[in-house]
Amino acid sequence: MAHILGVLAVVTFLLSFQFKNRRNIIAVNLTSRLLYILQYIFLGAFEGAVLDFMGLLLSFFAGYKEKEFVTKHFKAIMVIINLILLAAGLALFENIFSIFAIFGIVFEIAALWLTKEKNIRILSMFAAPFWLVYNMANSAYGSVVGNVLVMVSIVIAMARLDFNRKSSEQATKGDLFI
Repeated sequence: MAHILGVLAVVTFLLSFQFKNRRNIIAVNLTSRLLYILQYIFLGAFEGAVLDFMGLLLSFFAGYKEKEFVTKHFKAIMVIINLILLAAGLALFENIFSIFAIFGIVFEIAALWLTKEKNIRILSMFAAPFWLVYNMANSAYGSVVGNVLVMVSIVIAMARLDFNRKSSEQATKGDLFI
């Protein structure tokens, strides 16, 4: 059951980077995070489950980034979020692989608070290798494959949505490609 949930979480997570706007990326990310939580519970990897639960809550709030209160106190909110994630990670610390889960979740959550979708994808690319190591250590093999696929998906999305657009915009401005 854990591996089926892991595969579903991976598929959903992969799809999130293919969306063009930030709100859709966050909505699909929330769904995948819920599936990851269930997977970690079934595997007995409670640290991953709790960190992903914290990530679920903090991702939800990232959707309200444009609200006046949040924009006014953005730096303080980011510090608090990172302290919460670090505290939860350290409280659940089991072994050296715990550090990988902590870094993975910090990068993922920070990415969702960014405004530009391109930057979301770039920072999310940093999170995937950390989760890859954590998932390998916890026998979450569906997620291991998923982490590799996430990195491929992000590269595809960046080529399709970020870099390709830049090239076509330059071409329309009359820039020469040498």
